[in-house]
Amino acid sequence: MSVIVTGASGNLGRLVAENLMERLTPEQVILVSRRPEALQEFHARGAVVRYGDFDDPDSLRSALAGGRRMLLVSTDSIGRRVAEHRNAIEAAAAAGIERVVYTSQVYPVAMNPIGVVAKEHGETEAMLLHSGLEWTALRFGSFAELQVPPARIAISAGKLVTNSGNGRIAPISRRDCAEVAAVTLTTDGHSGKTYDITGPEALTATDLAELFSELSGRSVRVVQMGDTMLTWLLGRYGTPKPVARSITAFGRAVREGFFDVEDPAFELLTGRAPVSLRDVLIAHRGDLTETEAA
Repeated sequence: MSVIVTGASGNLGRLVAENLMERLTPEQVILVSRRPEALQEFHARGAVVRYGDFDDPDSLRSALAGGRRMLLVSTDSIGRRVAEHRNAIEAAAAAGIERVVYTSQVYPVAMNPIGVVAKEHGETEAMLLHSGLEWTALRFGSFAELQVPPARIAISAGKLVTNSGNGRIAPISRRDCAEVAAVTLTTDGHSGKTYDITGPEALTATDLAELFSELSGRSVRVVQMGDTMLTWLLGRYGTPKPVARSITAFGRAVREGFFDVEDPAFELLTGRAPVSLRDVLIAHRGDLTETEAA
């Protein structure tokens, strides 16, 4: 059984590739990327490495040849992802791929405050539903590693500035997401299934501040702000406007419950509990108290 990983040179794709190399023979692992040169370590171990660009449908014909199952890692081209994903799904069908596993997110609906990001995930899921292919949707919660930069800022400032109110998130590590992707790619019984893949506990801003304080030994308090004020403050400190708006939109989505999802799917699929945010932050403890050079 040959398994294709698209976006294989990205953070998630590389972790999935590593996991698959432990489950399959090397020649059964086909890694597709716009930057195949970044995957030479896998090629040296016997994996098949190919060039493929979702913006270049012609390149996908040879890139997807011979695969039976494919991991469609959502691209980072916000605003253009639906077209790119359509190219990949159509190429998968033409190549005879039997099942596509897609990396989506929890609550991929248009009303989600994060806007086009969620909407594009929902539209991609709908495309798969009507593609004629077998499919599996992995709806990931927020990546735990994304808490490292705000934790560092909060520890340095002594305050966690947020607009998330009493909303909760259940962060899940990328490595855990990669493992569950590898499981659904290499085992049966997942066709037509949608899984919410979340961390072991849902945390409020207060919970996060307490965790940051505990791990750093420095007091961190929560400062709640309105959406407009937070966007303004981020801009004042040099955050580009699109990034500031995205941060504010994420906080609003948390506040309104769009990331308050705790689901046992990960443990049911892998046979173990997901790694906690605490353990992820401990693994990055050196990054939490970094100080900028003068």
